[in-house]
Amino acid sequence: MVSSTHFSGKPQPDRPVGGAAGRLAALLGMLARRLGAGQSSTRARLGLVTLVLGCLLCLPAWTQEPGIRNREANFDYVGDHVELGVRFDVTLKQGLEDALADGFSLPFSYEFQLTRPRLQAWWGNLSSWFEPTARLNYRLSYHNLSRQYRLHLGSFYRSFSTLSEALTALGVVRGWEVLKGTDLARDKSPMAGRVRLLLDVSQLPKPLQLSALGKDDWELSSSWVELKRAETPPADGDAP
Repeated sequence: MVSSTHFSGKPQPDRPVGGAAGRLAALLGMLARRLGAGQSSTRARLGLVTLVLGCLLCLPAWTQEPGIRNREANFDYVGDHVELGVRFDVTLKQGLEDALADGFSLPFSYEFQLTRPRLQAWWGNLSSWFEPTARLNYRLSYHNLSRQYRLHLGSFYRSFSTLSEALTALGVVRGWEVLKGTDLARDKSPMAGRVRLLLDVSQLPKPLQLSALGKDDWELSSSWVELKRAETPPADGDAP
């Protein structure tokens, strides 16, 4: 049985730098080595210096701001339920990376909310005290002994060698079953809904909840994203 017990220790200093920032750092490193090795002319040296300065000026535009951004959100009717497929890009703020390094596990929640039919959505919200129609809970941690990141779903987990890989896996959900056994799903009635992914501070230990209260680093959430009906591939007989 997998436990979500916090792990002690910190990741090694060679923590990966992802995305555009990592590529920019590699480029600047290469240019610096070339400058140090010397060039055949003053013009070449000046050209390299100009390029380095230009890269530094463009750094804020090239680096991705921390946050959770939607890339895909769709649904389809399958048997007696509805299946969701969602994809987000997740980038942690520095304070959250530090918390992982210090041994804290970070709870994330996918939330689905039915919005139409309006009467059914209203009654569902009222009966659940306005909680989401469905929720899927993950937990991200760092295991110091194996130097790997772990993404937990219930008692199961997957291991990743880099934070970037773990966040990519966190941001993708396929085949999430909601509205099980409902007439809406069985009859394939017209429906609408929305989803979001957030850092669920309410699942943190109480002392950490209090310390995280009001701190910007611990506020991480996507906006609500409207679901679209997944496109069904044409049958062989319907192909042009």
